[in-house]
Amino acid sequence: MVTDAASPTPPEDSKKEWKPNDATDTILGLYNTAVEMADRVSARRAGANTFFLTVITALAAIVGIVSSARKPPPHGNVPSFDAFGLVSTAIAGIVLSFVWWMLLRYYRRLSAAKWDVINKLEQRLPAQPFTDEWKSLHPEEPLSTEEAAKLSWWKRVRVHNKHREATVVEQFVPFVFMVIYLVLAVRVVIQ
Repeated sequence: MVTDAASPTPPEDSKKEWKPNDATDTILGLYNTAVEMADRVSARRAGANTFFLTVITALAAIVGIVSSARKPPPHGNVPSFDAFGLVSTAIAGIVLSFVWWMLLRYYRRLSAAKWDVINKLEQRLPAQPFTDEWKSLHPEEPLSTEEAAKLSWWKRVRVHNKHREATVVEQFVPFVFMVIYLVLAVRVVIQ
């Protein structure tokens, strides 16, 4: 059997004979597009992380530097304007951190949906590289989001897991910044 270069070839040990046809070529084209789009979502998430990390870190540095350099108000316990500005900036940092966390959740759901589609397309192809990779990294966990949603939160993030998804870890970073901003705001008010 002779196939053109664009048609996929199966592994030698395939149980069924691979016969490329128009339907398979269409599925493979859709599969390639889906994988590319999933990769773009990951790149957009990384860009959003870079943006928020830069802005939030800069705000934290400004609040920290200005709050450590400011003098207490001359009229007793009345906060000065710079205290109000610093607390407002800290609140803005908390809000930005929350928005960042919400955006990460959105990207996580979007990625999960895209990978569900990719996994379903792989079922119609002779090889399933992404499905096999996921099974290797998560031997005890289901592939579909419906099945994964049934798992408890603890089971998804348990310590003995062989592989922790980056999206699970990166969702803690905005909370760390929320705590930092809260501490900075309290420090400004107390001084």
